[in-house]
Amino acid sequence: MNNLFFELTTVLILAGLVSFLVSLLKQPSIIAYILTGVVVGPLGYYRLQQGDVFSALAEIGITLLLFMVGLQLDVAQLRRLGKTVLFVALGQIVFTTGIGYLILRLLGLGTIPSLYLAPALTFSSTIIVVKLLGEKKDMQSLYGKLVIGIFLTQDFVAILILIALSSMGSSSSGFYSNLPLWQTVIMALVRGLILVLVVWWLSAKVFPKILQHIGNNDELMLVFSLAWALGLASFVSLPIVGFSLEIGGFLAGLSLARSGVHYEISGKIKPIRDFFIILFFIVLGSGLMLDNLSALTGPAIWLSLFVLIGNPLIVMVLLGLAGYKPRTGFLAGVTVAQVSEFSLILVTSGYQLGHLQKQDVALMTLIAIVTIGLSSYMIMYATQIFEKLKFVFKYFDFRKGSAEKHVSTAVLKNHIILVGAHRLGHHLIDALKKHKTPFVIVDFNPEVVEHYIELGHLAVCGDITDGFIQEQVNLPFAKLIISTVPDFNDNLSLIHSIKAATAGKRNHPKLIFIAQDEAETKILYEHGIDYVISPHFMGGLHLAKILEGRELSTGLKKLREHHLGMISNS
Repeated sequence: MNNLFFELTTVLILAGLVSFLVSLLKQPSIIAYILTGVVVGPLGYYRLQQGDVFSALAEIGITLLLFMVGLQLDVAQLRRLGKTVLFVALGQIVFTTGIGYLILRLLGLGTIPSLYLAPALTFSSTIIVVKLLGEKKDMQSLYGKLVIGIFLTQDFVAILILIALSSMGSSSSGFYSNLPLWQTVIMALVRGLILVLVVWWLSAKVFPKILQHIGNNDELMLVFSLAWALGLASFVSLPIVGFSLEIGGFLAGLSLARSGVHYEISGKIKPIRDFFIILFFIVLGSGLMLDNLSALTGPAIWLSLFVLIGNPLIVMVLLGLAGYKPRTGFLAGVTVAQVSEFSLILVTSGYQLGHLQKQDVALMTLIAIVTIGLSSYMIMYATQIFEKLKFVFKYFDFRKGSAEKHVSTAVLKNHIILVGAHRLGHHLIDALKKHKTPFVIVDFNPEVVEHYIELGHLAVCGDITDGFIQEQVNLPFAKLIISTVPDFNDNLSLIHSIKAATAGKRNHPKLIFIAQDEAETKILYEHGIDYVISPHFMGGLHLAKILEGRELSTGLKKLREHHLGMISNS
């Protein structure tokens, strides 16, 4: 145990140092983690003695990664994306796979490795691209929304491929090894259908009641989410069930995706997932075969060029055919110029099934390092690159940007954020609905959030001071932020978060906060709040107007009936 503690500490310190150096080059941390694995693996500067333990921890990371994918995968959103996004996403997958397969065969790879690596070249890194788009403040842009739709479709297809591979793996287990292939496929489909139906029933009938009871207990929600993710993954990996840990993690996340607290769960799981996924990439890098590097260099260069140039061109052509302007097509295209975590998971699964060799995994790892590194610069400087090459890209305007003339470009900007919608906030909803300005509700209580979602409002369950939640509601670009949270310390924390999120911006949102007494009111004004709601002050003004009325008894009766009516409807 002491040896494991020492090794884990050493590896994390090394990963931190490499990450710092990589960050100076404005590169994603994933490259640093793979390079850390190279240092402790092929280069041999530090040999892992607890390799099996690290591999087990890496599997937890992959399971939680798939759990997060399922948690954030809204199947209904696939229907709302429209035919254009599905056309582009599926077209990119088909063309990249087909062309990639031909290139792989020309490079001398066998049929089976080519069938694995070709689709692996199609998947782009959602984690990296979303992070870069967030830094560029382009998540709410037209091309940003197209990219999210494309990546959502990619993730869905990747999951289907992993499920198919998982069912293939079950054919070698003791329970199904003696069955013919067609019976193995049928059995896998039946088991999968039963599993999906059970998970769907739990998500519809059981989990909503559980989450209502634990929704306000952060620690209990975290433990429940982890237990469900890892527990279901362990269950489906049993030989009699015959699926992989990753599929169990995905189904666990998908079962909670419809709950009103899935954003909050994502925010809590994300740091834990990041820790374990670091170990996955370190273990992946440690298995890299540098002794055969010269033989892999040529194929890695050609395939990297295909991903860096071919993938963006395919997306540009498809978006151009769909009627989008070259600028939109190029900005969206450069985001797919890298392979993703799914690509590495796919080839790793193939290696575990015995279909691929270590050199195949090493080849995909090299492609990942090259494409992730270069595409990060391409994404960050995409606008400047387009301006330099727009004389070439003008030929991709096949339909004169006809699609963009009819696409609603409304984004979540200059909107209103209402923090807390249960008591005081509840009475503000009707007033906000009368304005044309869009608004979003943020509340801790999952029942409140579910209620407003059912009414058709945009609502998010979570802590507004959480950076993850702020990204969901596009906090820096809000026009007005109203906080009806009664806790004074929470409001001070929210003010700090708002100032940090809007630092350097010319326009800042107007702020309306609530205070419980005059002392809190004074402090909030000192922090730059535009208007403070003081219940005692507001109540005094309201009562003064009542007393000024000519017929006090009649007025009080009407006010009483109106008040009771509002309470009964709340």
